[in-house]
Amino acid sequence: MNPRTAILSYALGTGHRRVAELVQGGLTSLGHDCEHRPLEEWVPWEYDALFRSGYLLLALRFPKVWDYMYNSPFFTRRGKLALPGMGGRVIRRFAREGLSECDLVVATQYNAMEVAADWKRASGSRLKLAVVITDYDVYPLWARPEVDLYLIPHPDLVAVLTNLGVAEERIAPTGIPVSPVFEGIHDGLAVRASLGLDLAKPTALIFGGGIGAGPLREAVEAFLGLGEWQALVVCGLNEKLRRSLRLTAQKHSDRLRVLGFRSDMALLMAASDVVVTKGGGLSLSEALYMGKRVVALPSLPGQERANIAFLAARGWISVCEDPRQMGRILDVPPADSPVSLPPAPLEAAVGRLDALARSSF
Repeated sequence: MNPRTAILSYALGTGHRRVAELVQGGLTSLGHDCEHRPLEEWVPWEYDALFRSGYLLLALRFPKVWDYMYNSPFFTRRGKLALPGMGGRVIRRFAREGLSECDLVVATQYNAMEVAADWKRASGSRLKLAVVITDYDVYPLWARPEVDLYLIPHPDLVAVLTNLGVAEERIAPTGIPVSPVFEGIHDGLAVRASLGLDLAKPTALIFGGGIGAGPLREAVEAFLGLGEWQALVVCGLNEKLRRSLRLTAQKHSDRLRVLGFRSDMALLMAASDVVVTKGGGLSLSEALYMGKRVVALPSLPGQERANIAFLAARGWISVCEDPRQMGRILDVPPADSPVSLPPAPLEAAVGRLDALARSSF
């Protein structure tokens, strides 16, 4: 009998969705009847407006407010995010969508976990619930007794979850699932040549996640001010940024390439000597698995700054609070600290999820 599995993500950025799609593909290859059901496609409109639109508004336009809310004990005292009436509507929609009939539900984002956990508690359902934490930070609200398995980015986070009351046997430090292409070997010089870049010059890849957030223009200008460097900038969905860089790209046609949304980030990383990005957990992990030197730009408050703090404390990345100081940061040799991330994180995660699903038969 093949397990029926649903992967739940929520579009508060592209990382959660990409991880969900990777996990879906892995479980499907093991025989699961597996579908990816993003929350934004089926939750009530007011829920989506509050959490998705509200988060993006606060994080991008009012980051200090979001930082206060992320660190405020108000939500941890309540034990959840959703308001009572709103939460009830969402779990009824969860059942109406047929998700309650699954053998396994996997959540790659907090709201997705909360909806499934609320349904499981209210109904007494025996479905298995797993979460894939895609940041190097464990927000206290992740700790729910309804969760059967936590897949976490690094062994050092086990103690954080156990201190929140989660039994250690429910925790697996598999690493953030990244596509195996980021653990492969690529011909970076061939990629450089295909982009018309100088094979001999040091190359920086600059991007701010799928939404193209962060001081990317300032980072581009910093590298153009370093005469020996050339740069690739991936604007993602930020068309305003892409348009604003057109004249700069024309002026520096031999040293700058401005790109839109890309699905070949592994190849672009292979072509680069340094990856300059914001604090998304998946993007940082992908670059580290590629063996690249990473420089983190000023990032969104909350989980992104926590990611940077975790990785910088271990000497795995450099932090650039002001892009104008990029040259000084690049002049400092990277710390001689071997990156100890779990190997083959996607394979490990999929294996643990498959075992959990089949244990319910």
